[in-house]
Amino acid sequence: MDIYAEFLALLDKAIEKCGNAKKLAEALDVHPNLITRWKKGERVPTITSIQPLLDFLGVGFSDPTVTQSKEVCFVDARIAPAGDTLPPPPDEDYLAVPLVEEVGAGPGIIPQNELISWFLVWRHQRAIQHKRDLIAVMLGKHSTSMVPTLKPQDIVLVDRQDKDVMNFKGRIMLVLDPADGSGKIKRVAAENQPKKRDYRITYYSDNAAENPPEVYSLMEDFEGDWNKSIVGRVVWAWSDVRGGIFWGNMKR
Repeated sequence: MDIYAEFLALLDKAIEKCGNAKKLAEALDVHPNLITRWKKGERVPTITSIQPLLDFLGVGFSDPTVTQSKEVCFVDARIAPAGDTLPPPPDEDYLAVPLVEEVGAGPGIIPQNELISWFLVWRHQRAIQHKRDLIAVMLGKHSTSMVPTLKPQDIVLVDRQDKDVMNFKGRIMLVLDPADGSGKIKRVAAENQPKKRDYRITYYSDNAAENPPEVYSLMEDFEGDWNKSIVGRVVWAWSDVRGGIFWGNMKR
């Protein structure tokens, strides 16, 4: 059985458990149309988009092509002079996180040609403790929309499991452009519009004078799929402090 057939079998199991597709959509907090399109094969789900379904059924799913954070094994690690007399760093204290450019960052599979390198992070840092689905994103050379908080070619860590923009307005998130699916770092505000059965999503920048807000409809611009809009939350940042401000833990 191929991966998509396995997914459809899980989807049928979840529908049976709930009674019908509409009740499943309510349980997963997705639009009913998304369930229908999955069933008809009109929409191919990503690993991230089906995670609520897997959680609902209490099952796991493994795809070896998905690039996620990995365990580290140091072999003859080169140590900075300040640590010459100290014990070598313990492997279990670090994670290797895939590093990609801002425009190529997205949910699910990271193509090999999009991978810049691997970024080592200390897993005991409070902002990233117990987080596994992390990616490191380098802002573009001309990406000034989040100045002064973030500057061009700063590197941010994104938790792809934290997509909550309804309960925390103004969080810095990795989002997707509905026109071409490219990634970008923005603050996000989302507003429920129950009469329209829709959500208004606003991307906005700290450098607001040069970057006006971008306002979208979840249903019209992202086909009712939050995963086409929100990739994850920025939880940490590395910044060049030689000529500006350093921001570490992104608490908002």
